[in-house]
Amino acid sequence: MVTLVLLLLLLVPLYFFFKKPAGLPPGPWGLPVVGKLPDTNLDICTQVNRLRKTHGDIIAWRMGSQIHLFLCEYNIIKEALARPEFTDRPDYYTYTAFAEEGILGLFSGNGLPWKKMRRSSLRHLRDLGMGKTRLEETMHYEAKCLIKDMRKTTDKVQPLPMSVVLAVYNVVSKMVTDKRYEMDDPKGLEFVNNILLTVGQNLQGPVFIFNLFPALVTLAPSFLKKRLGFYELQELANFLIDATSEIIKEHKAKLDPSQPRDLIDHLLIDQEPSDSNEELSIRTTVIELFLAGTETTSTMMKWSILYFMKYPDVQHKLQEEIDSVFPKGTLPYYHERNKLPYVEATIHEIHRIVTLAPMAAAHVTSQDTHLEGYSIPKGTIVVPFLECCHNNPLVWENPDQFNPGRFLNPDGTFNARREGFIPFSIGRRACMGESLARVELFVLLVALLQNFTFTKAPGEVLSTEKDPNDIIIKVPKQYNLIITERQ
Repeated sequence: MVTLVLLLLLLVPLYFFFKKPAGLPPGPWGLPVVGKLPDTNLDICTQVNRLRKTHGDIIAWRMGSQIHLFLCEYNIIKEALARPEFTDRPDYYTYTAFAEEGILGLFSGNGLPWKKMRRSSLRHLRDLGMGKTRLEETMHYEAKCLIKDMRKTTDKVQPLPMSVVLAVYNVVSKMVTDKRYEMDDPKGLEFVNNILLTVGQNLQGPVFIFNLFPALVTLAPSFLKKRLGFYELQELANFLIDATSEIIKEHKAKLDPSQPRDLIDHLLIDQEPSDSNEELSIRTTVIELFLAGTETTSTMMKWSILYFMKYPDVQHKLQEEIDSVFPKGTLPYYHERNKLPYVEATIHEIHRIVTLAPMAAAHVTSQDTHLEGYSIPKGTIVVPFLECCHNNPLVWENPDQFNPGRFLNPDGTFNARREGFIPFSIGRRACMGESLARVELFVLLVALLQNFTFTKAPGEVLSTEKDPNDIIIKVPKQYNLIITERQ
């Protein structure tokens, strides 16, 4: 009898501890401790879309030890991400792997340190040319270097040259470090390859389990960490930390407060002498800028070229429009984009149909709150499901079809004013580099289409299927192509 009473005294509190809190939105709750884990054989977007049919546009899904709140409608996403209690980032392992001593940066940070870093970085990046014509001169130079390098690889079956990635990285690096790599520089190719490995492979897939079960970071045995990719991510993180530390060390040695050269110089000058954590925050910020600024735009370049090959009539029409406005060797500036409405429409349609970051970057609630009549506890992981906005049949006719014409007016002019089109997210933590990414993608793609035609290799199957491991960013399956120089 005593044993039974003791057992009940133990089980009753556990029941209420693991029971789904009242007022939460509907969704899978699963078992105590483990919750309901996603199906590893099916991409997460498809799983959430299936849940929407039963549970609606706000889904509370307990994965592991955490509640994940999926927001699946544009107006709900817009409302939530505009509110301060939805602003913070969670302490995901994959968000903090590059932060020594827990000092976070521009992407991963929270609170006053994040606000200060964001405000300071934005101001200095604008001063350094982000969103201005003078940065486009840097893009034009990188475009010319990329064209020159690509001419060496024409008329043969090959993967897309890595110089595409290096050109994108150089634009970011010039602003951040005042340095660039030549297109065939082995050190530069190694650096950008490690960036691609970090974001495209090691931040996604099995290692995501450490986000769902944070205790595994310290408790998991070595063999399990190895199997889940923990050590691979750690190795790449250490590579980027060491490389960035060396860059900052060189900047400190040559720093002239009266003549800052780049973002690192500006941030070092702004640094509070008494705050030893600020330099760690600068380093984490620089790594995050390298990762986000390089991987996202270069991956969109890969997707764009894939769609050019998959729809050769679209590629031909793009080239005709470019040729009719800009003579070969003359690159446009972004303010001239209204002269190329079909180019703009095609880039927007690729953004829409791909939705590079389908779940955006996760947020976390900083306090108990309410949304659409539901109670949302403090510490809930908030996931804006951007892909659902771009596939909404109420907004987009035949959303599964690739159709640049949906971004054109009847008279052929460009029309981007489509509610629910948010490839760079929205709200207080929308992508800070949106203006840079838009201009860079426009300039580089126009340069390539002006000079080359891209054709799939014989027998190559161009796949746009989703990879179940692509949780953060969609990476196209590697393809072989033939690059032909246009006369």
